[in-house]
Amino acid sequence: MERVLGVAIGISVVCLMLSIIASHLQELWASFTSRRAASLASAIDNMLGKSVAAEFFAHPLIQTISFSAPRVTVTLHDGKVSPRKQEGGAAASRPSYIPSTLFSRVLIAILAERHNMRGAPLHSLVEKVDDVDLKRRLQAVLEGTEQRAGASTLALEQWYDNTMDRINGLYKKNTQTILLYLGIALAVLCNANLFSITEKLWSSEDARTVLTTTAQMYSCRDAGGCTDERYRDARSEMTGHLERYIPVGYHQTAKYWRYAGKTLEGGSWDDRLEIAWSWVLHLAGWGLTGIAVSLGAPFWFDAVNKLINIRLAGDRPPRAEPPPIVAAPQVTGPVVNVVTPDAGPDLAGGQPGGTGPDPGGNGGGNADGGTEVVVDPVASGPST
Repeated sequence: MERVLGVAIGISVVCLMLSIIASHLQELWASFTSRRAASLASAIDNMLGKSVAAEFFAHPLIQTISFSAPRVTVTLHDGKVSPRKQEGGAAASRPSYIPSTLFSRVLIAILAERHNMRGAPLHSLVEKVDDVDLKRRLQAVLEGTEQRAGASTLALEQWYDNTMDRINGLYKKNTQTILLYLGIALAVLCNANLFSITEKLWSSEDARTVLTTTAQMYSCRDAGGCTDERYRDARSEMTGHLERYIPVGYHQTAKYWRYAGKTLEGGSWDDRLEIAWSWVLHLAGWGLTGIAVSLGAPFWFDAVNKLINIRLAGDRPPRAEPPPIVAAPQVTGPVVNVVTPDAGPDLAGGQPGGTGPDPGGNGGGNADGGTEVVVDPVASGPST
């Protein structure tokens, strides 16, 4: 059981390290390409249509939460032109997050400005919308809210929140796909074959000890139970041990490739099939590493913490048994009856049935009027 737990901890630590690297690379790519802002802009475009969405992102309240918001030209219903002028429209200049309350407020303001109906009920504004698709969407969203004050605004906010939930799910799915590609790339670059790592951990107690210590170091860092100096010292020490015990990298694989090349040139068919099968397992190990990395760093961090807690807890101590009940020993000797006679005027004659003093000790009375000791021979068993 301890060996299996050590192997599981070691695999989790290796996957955690690779997942952290992949997560950082994914975040850099998301920041460079503004994936979150692009996803939000695409969702609002689908909700409101291109024209209203462009005006939405050009609104002053949206500009305040944008890095460099685009400006658009808007033609009103009476031929007037809005002072907002388009200067750009890159998704990088748009916000990555918009609260639902701000969404409903800006949308109502845009509809009121377009039709010069400030302060009008939302249902009246929706009836004036020119875009047929947007009008149908808004009518479906606001259905049944005519008689309740503030219900139409809440319906808009709920519509926006539901859309954002679907967009977040799609964003997480795309992120996991990117992590899968990054994980496979890292597995190939670092030669992180999960099959080889598992085999090494199963056969080497030193490798299991090193990775278990590394896992405890991560737990210590997360819990705040160790100082920065201790963490740096442990990290530098563990780095050297990891390079020595964990089969990651191409320093050992290069020797195998040279041997495989010679075998392929003059070896038998069995040797060639063995090398080909080893390559199949190697490729499968890289793919398995990529799948593990795609689960994300939080997943592996939780796994490491749970496995470390199980290891530190140890086996459950055996339940204490109640002490055995010892029977009282039986009396095997003679039974001694102590008789105290009542005080009376005739001390010489003893008690009724007595015959006076008995020099042999078997008389019925005690001449001194004190305690009489009688031995019962029957209770002591048969006489010899």
